[in-house]
Amino acid sequence: MKVYVFKSLPPFLWGYTRDLRAMWALEECGIAYEAVGLDCGPKGLQDEVEFGVVSPFRQVPAIDDDGYVLTESGAILLYLAEKSGKLIPSDLKGRAQVYRWTITSLNNIEPFSLPILFADLQGDSNPHLQALRPWHVEILDRFLPTIDQMLQAQPFITGADFTVADIILTCVLRELRKTEILARYPNVEDHRRRCEERPAFVKVLNAYEDRLGIPRGSAR
Repeated sequence: MKVYVFKSLPPFLWGYTRDLRAMWALEECGIAYEAVGLDCGPKGLQDEVEFGVVSPFRQVPAIDDDGYVLTESGAILLYLAEKSGKLIPSDLKGRAQVYRWTITSLNNIEPFSLPILFADLQGDSNPHLQALRPWHVEILDRFLPTIDQMLQAQPFITGADFTVADIILTCVLRELRKTEILARYPNVEDHRRRCEERPAFVKVLNAYEDRLGIPRGSAR
């Protein structure tokens, strides 16, 4: 299987890109893969016409499974789990919970965590985004307390087992890892840290830093 990932990035994006999600799932699922490195535009391979055939929006990650091409990190992770039979329950209701919490992370948390990240990265150069930051934090306060309470009673987002829903949630929470927000939710923060300590994630993050040619620890 080929997985399209970044091989160059501006420093402010180190550790935030979504190719980490796909590679983490590939490692956890035990699927052999070839990483195809792309440069982050505007003139890199990510913007070349050829990559547009693979990814219609020229976004990373994308996978090519023997000619079957798939984009969007959430769809990729669910596909990898279903293909391997790992990181997802075998029963319909159990799988539905993985779908549910994967979608929750992408639809209810990331639309507000990303603007917070961008506001912090851009600082005073984007006063409009800065002005909206408290509102985005307030919206997250609708969701994170419930998740924090859940994670007080169970180790992972769907229950006792680690699934692709935990990969998505962890990677979305990484967008907030340098903010003040997660300190208010100790169980959520503990979940993020525990998931990031998994050997598969450590391996992927090390390979990510090596591929980008950046010092160890730069993407943490």
